[in-house]
Amino acid sequence: MKRTTFLHSIMILVLVAGTLACGTSLVIEDVDYSQPLESVLVPDANNQVHDQRYAIKLSITPVLQEEGISGVDEIRLIRNRAGFYFITASRFSHVYVFEPDDGELKLKRKIEITGDGLGQPAFNQRNTHIELVDMASGRTYNIDQNGIR
Repeated sequence: MKRTTFLHSIMILVLVAGTLACGTSLVIEDVDYSQPLESVLVPDANNQVHDQRYAIKLSITPVLQEEGISGVDEIRLIRNRAGFYFITASRFSHVYVFEPDDGELKLKRKIEITGDGLGQPAFNQRNTHIELVDMASGRTYNIDQNGIR
C-alpha cells in the first residue's frame, strides 16, 4: 500500500514538473520602445499618415475632430521608452498620448498645452520624458504618458 502511494506521489510530481516546464513563457525585460527622433508626417487627402521608417500608418481624422480643426500641414509623432505614442501639430492645443493595442491606438491622455494652439511644435526624446518645444513661442514642456512633469 505504501509503495502504491509512493508511486502515485512520484507520478504527480513528474506531471506537475512537466506541466510547469511546458507552461513557462519567455520574457524579455527592460525593452526600450522609444523612437530617437520625432516623425514629421504629411497627411494625404484622406488624413492618413504613414511613417515608413517606424512602420506605422494611421488616420488622424479623430484627432483633428477632437481639436476642432479640418486639416494640418504636418503631424508630429514620437514614441517614448514605455511604448506610448505622442501626437501633436501646429494649431493644436493638446498633445495626445496613445497606447498601442491590437490594430489600434487607444487614447491614454489628452494633455492641454495652450489654449491658443501651438505655433511650431517639435518633440525631442529624453531619457525619462518627451520634451515638447514650441519654437514659435520658445516655451518648453516636459511630458510623459501621465501628463506634464
